[in-house]
Amino acid sequence: MTAFAPRPPGLLGLAQEYRRRSEWNARFEHWERPESGSEADRMTRARDMVRDALQISSTLTLEGVRLVEQGSYTNRTNTRNDADIDLRVEHPGLRVDTDTTVGDYWSASSALGYEVPTGARRLPDIDRDMRDTIERLLVASFGRHSVHVTGNKAIRVRGVDGSRGDVDVVPGFTLHQISYGSLLTGYTTTVGFAIHGRDGTWTNNFPDQHIANGRDKRSRTGHQFKRVVRISKRLRADMAAARVYTGKAPSFLVECLIYLADDWCFTVATDDRYERVRRVLANALEKVRTVQSLNEVNDIKPLFGAGQAWARKDAIVFLEAALAHLGNA
Repeated sequence: MTAFAPRPPGLLGLAQEYRRRSEWNARFEHWERPESGSEADRMTRARDMVRDALQISSTLTLEGVRLVEQGSYTNRTNTRNDADIDLRVEHPGLRVDTDTTVGDYWSASSALGYEVPTGARRLPDIDRDMRDTIERLLVASFGRHSVHVTGNKAIRVRGVDGSRGDVDVVPGFTLHQISYGSLLTGYTTTVGFAIHGRDGTWTNNFPDQHIANGRDKRSRTGHQFKRVVRISKRLRADMAAARVYTGKAPSFLVECLIYLADDWCFTVATDDRYERVRRVLANALEKVRTVQSLNEVNDIKPLFGAGQAWARKDAIVFLEAALAHLGNA
């Protein structure tokens, strides 16, 4: 007897097939696992090799640059056979910015004692010099063929099969983002990481808060949060392979959408993996449809809006497609 039954046309008008619940559960048991031990070894080896290449620079050392892990590998949301590592190169040069609660940048920065340094190099100039130094050091260690500098934010060191993984090296600066609460609390500052892209635009990120909140969510959900994130990333790839989804939902967005789901959705005692994933996706979809103000996992930066590479409609299309792909097994 076949394990499939006919499914109505999908989002692209192509015939789909239902999997039985037992098959979904078997797949999810595999998909929820992080990278294998050998993959983790390749990631660690790649990270250490890049660190060794950059730490010999007296320029970076004298300027107080620090190397910090971030991204899916550090967050433990990497999937098998698709693992890489992000390494941020953080210069202590300070970028002071404001969020949407602040009306007057100069009043806010002055109130907190920030001053424009005189006679100092501009951050974009420091960024250019830092990127040139990083590229030169990486090429010297890995060869020009392994170092890709075409990305707007990251410099990628390509991995070698069976030896080391890919590493994205992301140069940037310490960020102080000012917010305004009320007459009682006044202005407050949140520390983050600011990236000056090759196109001249700035991107403010909060990777340390992302890591901390992801760990807390994992603990509150009985260690289910990151498992469902990995399943959902693999589900997106499964949908693409079945040609029922061609939308724009990068891994970071998928993780943020799963984070939106209420904690209780991960811990219903009677749920198997299939029902848990469906419950989480449906709850996340409800949030995206009905809640106007939603944040990334860091709970600071708006999930939708200016500067993001995706829109709310992209999240809705992905979640609807995922639920349709799962069917009612």
